[in-house]
Amino acid sequence: MSTIDLSQYGITGAKVIHNPSYDQLFIDETNPELTGYEKGQETELGAVNVMTGIYTGRSPKDKFFVKDETSANSIWWTSEEYKNDNKPITPEAWKALKAIADKELSDKPLYVVDAFCGTNPDTRLSVRFVMEVAWQAHFVTNMFIRPTEEELKNFKPDFVVLNASKAKVENWKELGINSETCVAFNLTERMQLIINTWYGGEMKKGMFSLMNYYNPLRGIASMHCSARPPFQPIRSVCSSVTTNTAGTTTVSSTTKAAATPRSSTSTRKANPISTTLSLATLFSKTLLLTLTARSTSLTRALPRTPA
Repeated sequence: MSTIDLSQYGITGAKVIHNPSYDQLFIDETNPELTGYEKGQETELGAVNVMTGIYTGRSPKDKFFVKDETSANSIWWTSEEYKNDNKPITPEAWKALKAIADKELSDKPLYVVDAFCGTNPDTRLSVRFVMEVAWQAHFVTNMFIRPTEEELKNFKPDFVVLNASKAKVENWKELGINSETCVAFNLTERMQLIINTWYGGEMKKGMFSLMNYYNPLRGIASMHCSARPPFQPIRSVCSSVTTNTAGTTTVSSTTKAAATPRSSTSTRKANPISTTLSLATLFSKTLLLTLTARSTSLTRALPRTPA
């Protein structure tokens, strides 16, 4: 029985299933009694296929950050001069949204997945994901780095994600948001809310957005890339800078890959949110171009393997 107390997040009466195994998740997500988007189907290749409804990608128009003392001067907010996805909501609106998520997640079995975003202990985020849908737990278990048993003993989340995909924001106009769907972040409470979207990538992209927030404040340029082990005989790490479709942003959890320097920050387009944006953006773009050229030259320099 898990000792995790979700009442600290406003969730009551929940039965916690903590860091379940893949075998358990497979049984739960393919349960024949499940219906709708909650149901997973095993494919002929052994993978699990799920449907996410109208949201087959992120919903940037429904993304909001609480504007308070923590975030007021550390986010590049959308404006008429520079439109972006960083839209503000009030602390009062956040409170109402969180009440919706808490109500949806209370008094039922919940999956809680504790994981790391990033491999470097100095910069990685310890993240706690809370959801009621098995395949969503499967998604983050596979996508993020799983702590060892020893690391789990002292695991303290830096950020908490409450995924209430089954809920809706009925009073969205009153709260000043875009629709019944909302993906909201509170940097003071260190929490993300996901409401009325089944797209699993909102959890991944949410954490990458946070890495893109925190790292520039640490003096670290965030990149949309992955790093691969050195090719022999060239003793250099190869950085791959491509689009999401190439899979370079996957936070692999294999032993070999986990030991590899790997970026855990990505967005589809350059859209950093730190206050040091002008310089950071210019530096990042220059660095990306340099690494792309370097990666290409390294690839071309590799000796061909005889057929």
